[in-house]
Amino acid sequence: MKNRLLLSFLSCQFIFFSCNQSSDKELAFELRSAGKIDLAIDETTPDFSMGLQYVESERELLFNINWNTNSIQLYDLDNGDLIKTIPMEKEGDQGVGEIMAFHVHTLDSIFVFPFGGAGFSLIGSNGEVINRFKYPLPENHTAGFVHNISYVSPPVIRGKEIFLKTRPAIVDNYREMTNEMLAKSHLVFKLDLDSLMPQLLPQHYPVDYLANGFKRFEFSSAQGNGKILYSFFGDHHLYWAVDFGSSLNKVEGKSSYLKDVLPLFPIDGAFLESQKYSTASARYENLIYDAYREVFYRFAYPELEVYTEEEVRALRNNPGPFVVMVFDQDLKLLGEKYFEGGKYLPMNAFVGKKGLYISTNNPDNPKNQEDQMGFEVFEIIL
Repeated sequence: MKNRLLLSFLSCQFIFFSCNQSSDKELAFELRSAGKIDLAIDETTPDFSMGLQYVESERELLFNINWNTNSIQLYDLDNGDLIKTIPMEKEGDQGVGEIMAFHVHTLDSIFVFPFGGAGFSLIGSNGEVINRFKYPLPENHTAGFVHNISYVSPPVIRGKEIFLKTRPAIVDNYREMTNEMLAKSHLVFKLDLDSLMPQLLPQHYPVDYLANGFKRFEFSSAQGNGKILYSFFGDHHLYWAVDFGSSLNKVEGKSSYLKDVLPLFPIDGAFLESQKYSTASARYENLIYDAYREVFYRFAYPELEVYTEEEVRALRNNPGPFVVMVFDQDLKLLGEKYFEGGKYLPMNAFVGKKGLYISTNNPDNPKNQEDQMGFEVFEIIL
């Protein structure tokens, strides 16, 4: 039942997203298991999370969004206990809408982002509304898109300004996008929280991203080590700048587990073919920064051979094998680790003081327990 939420979520995402290769690439590198943690969840909480954020305060905290109850939960990461629930009203004087995502700025300042609409709210530690923000759409672009597990691109708050991911809204049909239109589209806009006027910033999609054919143009971004870094669904390269006002630089970022030429979207293909492209083709998904070890993690997915609708549906809540790439502060690839399918849920991953945590609540994992949210933590050994 609790994995049904994941299935429902992934099935409504249009174009979302073999041998035993368990060794780490590069002999000097190892991403090694360093322990596990289980969080005790109640009957309203799915074991697959729709939003996680780690916060280190007096103790290590993990924030989890619960769509079922329109609330945010705080867990003690040392013992796995639920220590607090922050309920949020959908309507009325304290209403913030139906919440899709959140971002913890401080323990007393949490930004919450509802489904749809150009707006968001700031709440306190008990769910009280501190402020609401409504703004006009940036020209030819969508409202800010924040999601805690899907192509994560956390908002950046600097004083009275917030920087938000956006997507092109030039055409009504996704498939009508041309390479020229996409190359002129922006990745992020800045919003002044006083004037509430969005300003598109000079960072764009790669100039040749659609030059050879149509690809999904979703991306993930992360900030750290004096860099703003972008990873795109169908591009081996990484793109970075020192600040939001600078143009992007390109560096090699290919996984050795992915084919040299990434696949193109089947424009005239049947529904099954388009879904295979989204869930079984070679691609890159989340990008996460690790401030403790000053590295970036890039999640990659090798191509899978699937032939039936049943196999494609299975990938919606069991994504199969994946790769975690580790880049240092100079964006040099330190190494990469291949994970077999059937044990982990890589979309539920976060960084903490002890390492990189990855969910073990894969429905095919024989040790999966639906009354717990389980994670295995990995540390880098060089």
